[in-house]
Amino acid sequence: MNIDSKRSCDVLIIGGGSAGLRAAIEAHDAGAHVLIISKSKKADPHTVLARGGINAALGTMDPEDNWMIHAADTLREGEFLADYERVEVLCKKAPDAVNELVNWGARFHREKDGRLTQRFFGAHTYRRTVFYEDWTGQEIIRVLLDQVSQRKIEIVDHIYITKLLKTNNVGEKEKAPEEIKGAIGIDFKKKEIVRFECKSVILATGGYTRVYAVSSSRIFENYGEGVTLAYEAGVDLVDMEMVQFHPTGMVWPEKALGTLATEAIRGEGGLLLNSKGERYMKNYYPERMELGPRDVVARATFNEIVAGRGTPHGGVWLDVTHLSKEKIMDRLPTMYEQFKNIDGIDISKEKMEVGPTAHYSMGGVLVDINCRTKISGLFAVGEVISQIHGANRLGGNSLLDTVVFGKIAGAEAARLAKEVGKRLKTVPSLPGSNINNQKEFDDGIFIVKEPITFRNEIQELMKYNAGIIREETKLQYGLKRILELKREFYSENNTLKEFNVDDEDVSLTLEVKSSLVVCEAIIRSALMREESRGAHFRSDFTNLDDEKWKVNIYCRKEGGDMVLFKENVKEIKGPLTDLLNIHVKAEHHREFE
Repeated sequence: MNIDSKRSCDVLIIGGGSAGLRAAIEAHDAGAHVLIISKSKKADPHTVLARGGINAALGTMDPEDNWMIHAADTLREGEFLADYERVEVLCKKAPDAVNELVNWGARFHREKDGRLTQRFFGAHTYRRTVFYEDWTGQEIIRVLLDQVSQRKIEIVDHIYITKLLKTNNVGEKEKAPEEIKGAIGIDFKKKEIVRFECKSVILATGGYTRVYAVSSSRIFENYGEGVTLAYEAGVDLVDMEMVQFHPTGMVWPEKALGTLATEAIRGEGGLLLNSKGERYMKNYYPERMELGPRDVVARATFNEIVAGRGTPHGGVWLDVTHLSKEKIMDRLPTMYEQFKNIDGIDISKEKMEVGPTAHYSMGGVLVDINCRTKISGLFAVGEVISQIHGANRLGGNSLLDTVVFGKIAGAEAARLAKEVGKRLKTVPSLPGSNINNQKEFDDGIFIVKEPITFRNEIQELMKYNAGIIREETKLQYGLKRILELKREFYSENNTLKEFNVDDEDVSLTLEVKSSLVVCEAIIRSALMREESRGAHFRSDFTNLDDEKWKVNIYCRKEGGDMVLFKENVKEIKGPLTDLLNIHVKAEHHREFE
């Protein structure tokens, strides 16, 4: 199809959530001309659904806390699959990141004496989660959008990027490395195809949990679009099997299935009960009960449901009726309104019905500690990347991840854009460097018949064959069916020859395209990892096996095939080695009968 319009900038940021906005602020302040493009409506990215809080070892409630203990908790929760150097950066920079948000006007909850309130989240040694009521993500978006507005950084929403543009510059003696030159996408507002030309691209596109039928993501987001863009451009993916299932998503009414009931509910004292009224976490994780690691609590909840101890709509009870209504309205006002409006219950008087929901993807695009991919000019940040959270994410670390590494990505992208700008002024245009002349830069836009049928089958397939509990037979079936769906999806008979770019089936087609890549990577990686670690639980390999599987699993595109390989996790060095007693607690990996 023909390109209808062109835009140019120094740094193109794909994604309007907290990671993209923080990157944009930093890139702008470093002197770059920045453009943010977003699939979602402006001010309504997935970040607004992040309820519970953002972590930092501020020590306002527990003075004993520090960045090293925060890092140790993060590494333990991730079952030592994360890159310890990135975890160090995350936790060291956390206090400055939170204080920066405060200085920009974030209205985080405070104690009567003015200290920032910090509450417990699951698997934290100390209280370190800072929050604004129970919609912290929305507050952070408000603050970051205000900073973006002050800088007059442009945001163009309802843009769906379909392809990254890259080129090889041919020098006198040898071929230079690949470079990113821009992107092609659909502007659904203007109903046209647009090409963006730039010197750096930052992928801040979110995760891939919507490939599951029950997910805390909204129906229009998180199909792994950014993961797929990077993979198709030649970037490796890492630890794609690591998908976190949050223990408490709504199960009723059906329209609300998967909608998150924030961990803040349990952080404020919420109890999990089965249909018999038993506080069942005492049987699975007596040390921390409801505030155990997310993977443990999710599997315990799943186990209670399949064992026949579930609620009428196939969940468990989450109970805060023992808390005062004043506290609920102070700390959990959004949850009060959510259950009142959707389910018709008053949580100060009635129990909530909840169950596990696909919530966060720890795997994703391979980047270095400065958010750079192997392709010059291509950066990635936020949930789209890997190796920060390991096999399981600590609650409250996701918002932190976006602002800490968003700042780093923005600075690095601006620096590279400046270098490219200087080179372009001094070096004449070389053969092969003009993206207009390269045949491989097709727009990546097509449409298939009834894409929603593909999407629905994929989501159900993943739910039943690569969900909370996994085993070889189901994974093999899931892979076989995904590959069959892939062949059907791309078959000549199924592809429409003519269509309009404003057809809603265009976006559905592209979501399915991304889902097929992501699901193949999840299932192949889950089959390879013959152990149970963090969010990845194999009923046929129930034990954690450090000797064989303390490795990161990589997916690489070679020709038309997805090839997997593994590498040992980086050995922890430096100050953390003295603090960490590196072992895995048996209770994290008990079998669920």
